[in-house]
Amino acid sequence: MKSPTVLRQHDGRLWAWEGCFDTAGCCAGSCTHVWNYAQALPNLFPSLERTLRETEFCVCQNEKGHQTFRCSLPIRPPTHGFHAAADGQLGGIIKVYRDWRISGDTDWLRKLWPQIKTSMNYCIDTWDPNHNGVLSSPHHNTYDIEFWGPNSMLGSYYLAALRAMEELARRLGEAEQANEYRRLFESGRAWTDAHLFNGEYYEQRVNPNAPR
Repeated sequence: MKSPTVLRQHDGRLWAWEGCFDTAGCCAGSCTHVWNYAQALPNLFPSLERTLRETEFCVCQNEKGHQTFRCSLPIRPPTHGFHAAADGQLGGIIKVYRDWRISGDTDWLRKLWPQIKTSMNYCIDTWDPNHNGVLSSPHHNTYDIEFWGPNSMLGSYYLAALRAMEELARRLGEAEQANEYRRLFESGRAWTDAHLFNGEYYEQRVNPNAPR
């Protein structure tokens, strides 16, 4: 199965461009932070969508939890010499929760769970080194730049991913871990409202000296 934007491989995996030019695909690699915005596919073809999660967490993620946000074709283990994308990696965790809710397939979730936790741990340790629910270290994103300092655009992804992890951990009987995700969520939510909301909108607190 193939279109100018997506194709399904013989093993059943979906692979996608970001979009298409008139004569060629545009920006290859099933880009995680771009495909965050696609909501028709998981609702119309949920089993096809879940193959994207399987590639992200089982092929494109290394043992430390770093995910490449573009996978290679043929799909194969990538190198990990560039930044992980915070919105793509955190969005993948949110999408796991969505895909599980749509499918109800807890066995599928359980198979991916060790990699999902490793991914979340990477996000926390890399971008929230103070473990207070706030992305304070530089974090790469869909603008192809790094944000230096806390902001609500990526911070909202982080908070949503923490809540998703809490719900998934509780479903799998890991109450202590679920409580820690909830603690980080509540801490980050309170800090964001107190320090980034200026009375009219949320703003970025730029910190050019943020530790990498």
